[in-house]
Amino acid sequence: MCSLGISQDKITITYIGNMGVHLAGKDISVLIDGLHTKYGEDYLYPNAELIKKIHTHYTPNAILFTHHHGDHFSPVLASNYLKSNSKAMVFGAQQITDSLKTFKDQSFTIKTSDYIKQTINVGALKITGMKVDHAGKRHRSIQNVGYIVELDHQKILHLGDTSWLEEIKLFNQLQLVQERIDIAILPYWMLLEEDASTLLKKHINPKYTIATHISPRIKEKELSSLKEKYPNIYFLTHLEQQIHL
Repeated sequence: MCSLGISQDKITITYIGNMGVHLAGKDISVLIDGLHTKYGEDYLYPNAELIKKIHTHYTPNAILFTHHHGDHFSPVLASNYLKSNSKAMVFGAQQITDSLKTFKDQSFTIKTSDYIKQTINVGALKITGMKVDHAGKRHRSIQNVGYIVELDHQKILHLGDTSWLEEIKLFNQLQLVQERIDIAILPYWMLLEEDASTLLKKHINPKYTIATHISPRIKEKELSSLKEKYPNIYFLTHLEQQIHL
């Protein structure tokens, strides 16, 4: 799929497994849900070589975590990165930052008691975090955070493990359309709803959409069917796959 020309500077999005992405601008970068270990056969994760590259090549200025499930977050890998890069900041809900108390001066906790957006500037980066409920009733206690990262004049939204959750009118609370999102990164199951295209336009209206959290064991026929149904959506399926937008 060819990307259409846009007025903003292009950023490079590199896939780090499951919902992990590295967002790189001209001089600064962010890693979201990129430091995690093997969690099960349905979850792609960064191998040792890729973890090393995160430290030596990608070197994100901030590491963000949506929630503390093992397919999104490893406290050991996060600690190792913060030790090796004392200028890096970490963002997450209290369930994340509680396990990184040694790095209090490098941490920013996103409150999840309500849906109020919280913003902090990290150099040229502007990062906004907000409560975005985790999908599934059994995960109600999980503090899932969505992020809007402003990088090189583009706004990138990462939703973590959520769903449309119309029963609680989640996206009415989030008011994301008014944020003028350029790129939305979401779990692929949000595209499985029959009216997903309508919901996406109504509640987010991004210029580009990227689907993640795709099992390495997904049947080729199922993936091809999704790509055919959504020809303008990018699907991340292999480590270090890159998109330039």
